[in-house]
Amino acid sequence: MKIVLLGLVSQIVFILFISVFGFIRLSMYHHFGVYSVALPELFLGVISFLCGVYGLFKKVNYKLSLPVTIFGFLICLWFIVLYLLPEAGIPPAIPWFYSE
Repeated sequence: MKIVLLGLVSQIVFILFISVFGFIRLSMYHHFGVYSVALPELFLGVISFLCGVYGLFKKVNYKLSLPVTIFGFLICLWFIVLYLLPEAGIPPAIPWFYSE
């Protein structure tokens, strides 16, 4: 049960980091760059996801473990969409798909 609560606490910290303490997040972003903000968010998401999966495998409080797992996965997806996709840029044109 304690491991699932650790996942829940990491999700609460993530939400507080995004909403209430957003000024700290912006300050870190401006002083140290984007990954000083992104990596703690990813860390919180991965910890939350792993705690939820552990709770599911051990069958500890299924009603809490499932939402912790799903929300942890969504935090990781948030990291990918918000931080990694814009870094990829525009893909190169594939000549087979375009007529000359």
